[in-house]
Amino acid sequence: MTTRPLAALSLLAALAAPLLAPLPAQDRGPVVGVGITMPDFGLLLPINVSPHFRLEPYVMFYSARADYPASSDTAWASHTRVGLGVFSVTHPGETVQVYFGSRVGLLWGSTRVDGASTGQASSTGNGWFAGGAIGGEYSPARRIGVGGEALIEYEHTSPSAGTAVTIPGTTFARAWFSSGSVVVRFYP
Repeated sequence: MTTRPLAALSLLAALAAPLLAPLPAQDRGPVVGVGITMPDFGLLLPINVSPHFRLEPYVMFYSARADYPASSDTAWASHTRVGLGVFSVTHPGETVQVYFGSRVGLLWGSTRVDGASTGQASSTGNGWFAGGAIGGEYSPARRIGVGGEALIEYEHTSPSAGTAVTIPGTTFARAWFSSGSVVVRFYP
């Protein structure tokens, strides 16, 4: 892992820090938690600034391998995302909550192909992403939230380095896509 994702996450945390101060009309300060996502492993830092407003800095890791028996090729793709979610939360304090908003951030990725038809080829790239998200959260206990999130996202990435062989990869594109994940949040 390079220092770029860590530097970006530090910058996001520094930018979110002033928002942690309670507003004069709030009867309590922000509630900060920690969360994880699956199947793409992600670490979340949910900050409930007010009962209806959540900021969520996060870092997400993705890795996949595809084997192509017809050509004896193997492809690996991986990326790291560092971003911020901004959400409106409905029915705060109830057992079931729905949230909706957007996620934006930066992306670093790589693709590698090894096989008889291409030889060895690799490429790295970076870019940004932005999209809308909606999720639901069930709280079986006071400090735990379990739910799911659906995301429609635009990704803009471009190669920054590579071999002479062109790699058609999903990591380097300007494309819309959708995804879903299971989310677990803990509020200590």
